[in-house]
Amino acid sequence: MNKKDIYKGIPFDKIPWKRETPPNILINTIESLAPSSSHLLDLGCGLGHYAAYFAQKGYKVSGIDISQTAINHANQLFGIKNLKGDFYELDLCKTNDIILPTIELAYEFEVLHHIYPEYREMYVQNVSKLLSEGGYYLSICFSEKDQNFGGEGKYRKTPIGTELYFSSVEEIQDLMSSHFKIREIKEVELEGKLVPHKAVFCLMQKVKF
Repeated sequence: MNKKDIYKGIPFDKIPWKRETPPNILINTIESLAPSSSHLLDLGCGLGHYAAYFAQKGYKVSGIDISQTAINHANQLFGIKNLKGDFYELDLCKTNDIILPTIELAYEFEVLHHIYPEYREMYVQNVSKLLSEGGYYLSICFSEKDQNFGGEGKYRKTPIGTELYFSSVEEIQDLMSSHFKIREIKEVELEGKLVPHKAVFCLMQKVKF
């Protein structure tokens, strides 16, 4: 897992995934599942732009990120936009006892590939604990079929110095299926800043087994 605060020491406009508007695949999926009165949890919320978008649509939002720099920026952004939201500096790859109000939908976009396999079980357990019964969890991460950053190998270095782990559909299904009911899993193409990315889209629901 990339434990370094990647928002420190790099201009925000140089961060590859910084976008002010969520991609359509995220907007359409969330809006189709969760009424605007729902409480959303942005996992790996970064600088807070996606959370701000949904807050402006009327959703109640919370965000979690490992980076204190990112959390500070998210709080500042919400202050500037006069929005309400709660943000937490937290490592979900470790045991924790955080309790949040009822979360109807948790989402992560291009986050799970920053988490190496040995940390993922704890991460997914923590996400499950934060979700209400019947709540949805949407995960979209880079597929091993993606041709970026060298085009092959499970672990790949990026130009900004991070190392990512590229997953297969089967890996994600195995990881998630012991904690959630998988509603849909597929490979999708995501718009990138330079070229598209192939990704694994996994939509799940927390139900009693």
